[in-house]
Amino acid sequence: MVTPFEWGILATVALGFVAPAWLVAISFVRRSRRPEAEEPNKRYFAYAELLKSLHMQMDPKTRTVRNGPLFAATVRELANYPEYRTLSVLFLEEITVTGTKKFDNVVRAELKAVEAGLLEASDV
Repeated sequence: MVTPFEWGILATVALGFVAPAWLVAISFVRRSRRPEAEEPNKRYFAYAELLKSLHMQMDPKTRTVRNGPLFAATVRELANYPEYRTLSVLFLEEITVTGTKKFDNVVRAELKAVEAGLLEASDV
């Protein structure tokens, strides 16, 4: 038979250990269902890496692109950062494509398309 003292100990254990464990579990489940807050500077650093990548793809001595398809794909990524459209347009205006090969034409077309898209987005 359980004495009132033992019932008190069981109640203390239940309230002292079990209840906080349930509260922690419920809090964890609620937090995991909540959408993760994006770090405020995450997009800035991604944009900076993108510009750095574009800069690194240019040969400083000959001012030519080392990898045309990669350069075109990286230029296309600039359109995903409309908050930096002014900087992107200024950057794209400084790039001159002088070659006549297939990838030169692809890069030239991509530069024009992204620049036009960014300029249209700024009017909205």
